[in-house]
Amino acid sequence: MFNQQNYGISEESHMSQTGKLEVVSKQTTKVIAVCAKLEWKIDQFEKLMKLFKNGQSLVSKQFSCPQAPNIIWELHIYPNGKREEDVGNVSFFLRQTGLRNDDPLMTEFQIYALAGGNSRVSVCRDTKDFVSQQGRGKFQVSREKMMPSIKIDGSLDLVCEVEYLPPDSKIIVEESTSKRFDRCEFVNSPMYNVFDNVRKMYESELFTDCVIIVGNKEFKAHKCILGQHSEVFRSMLNQGDMTEGKDGIVYINDANYESFRALLNFIYTGSTSGIEDFADDVLMVADKYAVLPLKEHCEQLLAKNINVRNVTRLLTFADTHSAIALKQHCIIYIAHRYKEILESCDWKELKKGNSELANEVLEKVLNLRSSPNSSFSESFDRFSSLKSNYDEDSPGSIPYYGQVTFIRETPFGSPGTPYDNEIQPASFERERSFPIARIFFDDDDADRREPSGNPLPKRRRF
Repeated sequence: MFNQQNYGISEESHMSQTGKLEVVSKQTTKVIAVCAKLEWKIDQFEKLMKLFKNGQSLVSKQFSCPQAPNIIWELHIYPNGKREEDVGNVSFFLRQTGLRNDDPLMTEFQIYALAGGNSRVSVCRDTKDFVSQQGRGKFQVSREKMMPSIKIDGSLDLVCEVEYLPPDSKIIVEESTSKRFDRCEFVNSPMYNVFDNVRKMYESELFTDCVIIVGNKEFKAHKCILGQHSEVFRSMLNQGDMTEGKDGIVYINDANYESFRALLNFIYTGSTSGIEDFADDVLMVADKYAVLPLKEHCEQLLAKNINVRNVTRLLTFADTHSAIALKQHCIIYIAHRYKEILESCDWKELKKGNSELANEVLEKVLNLRSSPNSSFSESFDRFSSLKSNYDEDSPGSIPYYGQVTFIRETPFGSPGTPYDNEIQPASFERERSFPIARIFFDDDDADRREPSGNPLPKRRRF
């Protein structure tokens, strides 16, 4: 049997998979580059671009790096171009003036402007070799492209960074003295991202086994993923006596292409980006196919935009699609702005077309405004510090809270200070929020009952 100790082999030696003895010599090469940096503020640069003659230049003061003081740099700027063909452009030149020999110095440099908020606007970036007294890098930037870099007062904040290896710098190669690594780091190693892999599988249509047809367009999908995220899809695709289960073809006749694509995108990636403008359409699709996390997110988006003009429409919409959190936000908003809303044409239409809903809301508004032990107005005053614009176009707007409930003896503010029947901020997360049924009932069984005005199936309880 081969014995490392008997043969005097160090820890740096090991047997390869092919049975060969490998001895690794670990070495480190140390290279130190230096950087010279110029920060240059030019007043009234916007005027200089118009008033300077073609060929007239600005020259910065010389700058260098303490580690290489014999290498000196200058930046030349021609606000109206250097040559006649450059008129209307800004010309930039970098010049090296320190070295006295003709050996070129390889340099990497970049020039950029600092715009508002110190954001960088790149002018140029390049790698060139410089000899003494030579200007390199004639970069032309049009006036139009320079304008975003000009500050309000017309000035320009310019930065030039020059990185290079000094001619006398030494490149040192050292042997590693340690027999083992002190630590192991993975730099820029790609993370195994499940969502990203599922997204790629969806986009590439890899191993798809069902087709969803919306209008004259189709999506290819995977039954297992649809069924995992939607009880409705699971039921449709799992029953052999249904067309969807037999053929794997699902026809969608009551949704548009964009909203259904948003639903599939959420199912496969968890992303909700870009749905703000049609969150109501997405909510309807998510409600029909029981994708509740997406539905709740749409409720949140819609609740953030409640105002006097749309609250009645959103109330009706929320009641139709069992969007409890959105409906409750509408009720609280109506209670706060009831004079304007109850006199609106939309409210009058609601009373004619859906008197049951109108009466339900009025009853809850009355209860809110007459809640005992703490006045309704004081409750909103306490929330004024949270400052979330619910209705930016009119005064007295209320903040956005997520799902709102009334809970007896719930501390408000500092712990240990109970307030009865206070309005409490809560999350849209079902498992962390208090039962919304308590806002409708005063008995001890409230947390085990559904709101009488809008019952939901047991599987959809908040």
